[in-house]
Formats: sequence, structure tokens, C-alpha cells
Amino acid sequence: MVSIPKVIGAVSCSAVLFLSLSNSAEARMSTGPCPDRIGGQPSLLVCDEATSINTVKGDVLRVEGYNYFIERFDGKKMWLHADQTTKMIGHVGRGDRIEAKVDKQEHVLVIRPSE
Repeated sequence: MVSIPKVIGAVSCSAVLFLSLSNSAEARMSTGPCPDRIGGQPSLLVCDEATSINTVKGDVLRVEGYNYFIERFDGKKMWLHADQTTKMIGHVGRGDRIEAKVDKQEHVLVIRPSE
């Protein structure tokens, strides 16, 4: 015969496992507020919901003053604008692979070479 503490333990472990798996599945299926995020490729654009700051990764095609013309890994091309407030980590030039923290206006907050 099975003891009552073992039955209670098994039922409570099952409930905890069920609740954690349902939350994980819901989080995986949610697209969130980042419409540019590409399913299955989370490294292309990462959205920080609390501050509306995106992480953009791509190759630098052209640099004109404080403007960077990049091609993201999904093939989309975009301009990024940096200024004196932009934190530059390392040297970034034409042909470099970069990672940039960007606000809603595509102003670069941080830019650095990507691994």
C-alpha cells in the first residue's frame, strides 16, 4: 500500500511541473511588442520591453559621419544615427559586424563590434 505522504508529494510535484510548463509554452508562443522579431531567429532583433531599446546586429556597409548604413542578418538594410552621446566600444568601420543598442528613433546608444 502507498503511504499518504508519497501520494501528496507526487501530486504536488506534478502540479508544479504542469504550471511551469504551461508558463514556458505561453512565453514561447507570445510575440510581444516586437513586430520585427523573426520567429526562430531571436538574435536578429532583441526588444527590451521596459525601455523600448532594441539590439540590432548586422554588417556595416557604409559610414557617413555619424551615420551607419547596415545590413541586418535578415537582409534588411537600415540607417543608424550616432552622436557624441553614443558609447563606442572599439572601432567600427565598413565591413565590420556590429551589435548596436538602438532607441525608437534609431538613435544608437551603444555600438560595438560583434563576435
